[in-house]
Amino acid sequence: MLLSGRIKSSQSLLMAAMLLFAVGCVKQTVETEELPPPKPPAPMVRKKQPPKPVMKKEMDVTEAERRRKRAAFKRSLAEFENDLVYFDFDKSDIRPDMRATLDAKARFLQEFPSIRVQVEGHCDERGTVEYNIALGHRRSQSSKDYLVSLGVKSSRVDTVSYGEERPADTRSNEAGWAKNRRAKFNVIGGIPAGMN
Repeated sequence: MLLSGRIKSSQSLLMAAMLLFAVGCVKQTVETEELPPPKPPAPMVRKKQPPKPVMKKEMDVTEAERRRKRAAFKRSLAEFENDLVYFDFDKSDIRPDMRATLDAKARFLQEFPSIRVQVEGHCDERGTVEYNIALGHRRSQSSKDYLVSLGVKSSRVDTVSYGEERPADTRSNEAGWAKNRRAKFNVIGGIPAGMN
């Protein structure tokens, strides 16, 4: 009996040790060190760069360039308005020798897309007033149509006929009449800022 009491007591002790070990394992927690929360990122502040000092030479070049562009524009504008398109007697179709003049006018208008123009149609003194008004209109319209065929927007080109009312040459001979059978181009708006 004594042996069996010892065995029971050893078994009880073993059981208790196992129970303590199991409870110790279950209760065992890993303690961690608490870290402070991360700091929010500092806001991005951009420092304004001080303006670069403009050298007098740079200003002079810029102003000189502006003056050069303005002068070139004024020359082109004068050429545009002063180069006339001439017509044969009693005709309104564009003569082959006048196409280069109209081509140059179209290039000018494409270079400055804000410009609006008016095409005046003119005639010599021969024919009735009514006939010459109609012929002047056909001349201004054929000039406009030619420009439109080269890509100029129709809305940028107005037409008007003065018939025989505003002769360029008052002589009543072929030399005078040839100067009067013409289309004249006038800029009526849209000149780019700083160019006038």
